[in-house]
Amino acid sequence: MNLFKRGFIYLALMLFVLISFNVESASAAEVVDYEEGVTNLNNTPENSAIIGDQLLKPEKGWKRYENTDPHFKYIGNWELWSQPNGYKQSGENGHLTSRDTIDKVTFKAKTTKIRFIGWGSKTDPAISEKTKITIDGIPYYFSNKVGDPNGAKLLFEKIGLDNIEHTIEIENDLGKFYILDAIDIDSDGSLVDETASNNSITLDKNALELLEGSQDKLIATVTPDTAKVIWSSSDESIATVDQKGNVTALHEGEAIITAKIEGTDITATSTVIVKKPNNDFSSAILSITLVNGVTKEYDVTNAVLNNYLNWFDSAQGTSTFKFSKTISPYKKVAEYIVHDKIASFEVREY
Repeated sequence: MNLFKRGFIYLALMLFVLISFNVESASAAEVVDYEEGVTNLNNTPENSAIIGDQLLKPEKGWKRYENTDPHFKYIGNWELWSQPNGYKQSGENGHLTSRDTIDKVTFKAKTTKIRFIGWGSKTDPAISEKTKITIDGIPYYFSNKVGDPNGAKLLFEKIGLDNIEHTIEIENDLGKFYILDAIDIDSDGSLVDETASNNSITLDKNALELLEGSQDKLIATVTPDTAKVIWSSSDESIATVDQKGNVTALHEGEAIITAKIEGTDITATSTVIVKKPNNDFSSAILSITLVNGVTKEYDVTNAVLNNYLNWFDSAQGTSTFKFSKTISPYKKVAEYIVHDKIASFEVREY
């Protein structure tokens, strides 16, 4: 009986552990590292926040990342700072630069727009009036000496960016400080992991020009070289590609071949232009025997041959077909063959 009790208790403990683990796992999966905007400042229909406004929540179409997010890389003598009237409004909720050194924060984001949320003060003489933010190598400047009362403000905004991965760097001007509270980006965007941003892919050809039925191969160079490449075609009725980069031209037109690093949005493309074979330069000997027994031979292109065959099938009576040939000492001689004078003909292609 005691053995049965011990077994029952052991089973109950095991079930409790499993349930606790599943609850913890579910909770961890639900963690979100940003906040989505659901309203606009002053409950306006459209975004209405302007530089200097206190913006404690992201507006519609924006998502907010707190300054402690691991995507932000702090370089220099930063310290955590506890500020009232800031985002989250509790604890050490800001990153403060030194005044004695140039301190930087860098990160990567795929977004079409960006906002800097930081400490704004009209009265603090040491606050930066020329904070530098560089987006993909292009510098912009903004002042932190705005807003009343003191607190977290919208200090910088840039919209209309290309929807690609951007590299952003923010630094103070020497002798001044600023406090980073949060960064807002496009609600459809995301901060990019450094490990993912180190991936790259290129193709050996930006464009291919193929004839229908022909093949060529695209070679992808990836970093790291262990990354898997996924190949696809924008129009498989025109050109297909296998998972080794072999391209097959099927039909006249244009298609985009895309090579993508698996598990990322990193791609490289090549434009494939498919053309019909040009037979104008293929040649044949057309030998025509007339009813009087005379044989005429003409060295013709496939285009001329096709025109002749179409004429022969549809013409009759005294209808004529013109051939041009070069006979010394003349430059060109035109000969006309009368339809009802033709006894037979043959085509010898070469």
